[in-house]
Amino acid sequence: MRFVPGKRKYLVSGDTYGIRLLQPITQKIMEQKKPFERMELTDEVKVRSWLSQQKMGCYLYVSAAWPEIERLKNITEEIGFLSEEEVQFIGHGERVIQVFCCRCHGLTELKVTHSETLQDGIEITCCQCALLLSVSDHYSSLRNAYLGYVAKL
Repeated sequence: MRFVPGKRKYLVSGDTYGIRLLQPITQKIMEQKKPFERMELTDEVKVRSWLSQQKMGCYLYVSAAWPEIERLKNITEEIGFLSEEEVQFIGHGERVIQVFCCRCHGLTELKVTHSETLQDGIEITCCQCALLLSVSDHYSSLRNAYLGYVAKL
């Protein structure tokens, strides 16, 4: 999570725990004396309406449980928050990711806890070809998966 300076207005949204995670960002926004709005993610209709009313130059921070993040990404893209220059997603809790096998191109699901990061050298066996993979932090938006490299030769 990083603060992006120089935006016209900031939008901070999340579930109850996510709003607490975004407190350091909110603090930096207030220190910079920039306008901001905060909304707790409780009702999709209200969130859509709130985001649709925003003007250009806004930067959006969203923090929610990982299962909700994908749904929220779709909503924000539909409304027009399309790139990392406009929105930042911060997930919490258990996360299920896809790992793309470099040999057979199969996808294997992996549960990652909040304390684990992909830099921790996580290894997984491909569910299709049984190759032992080392999960990298290289993400493919085309495959919606992280790349799994050969762990041992």
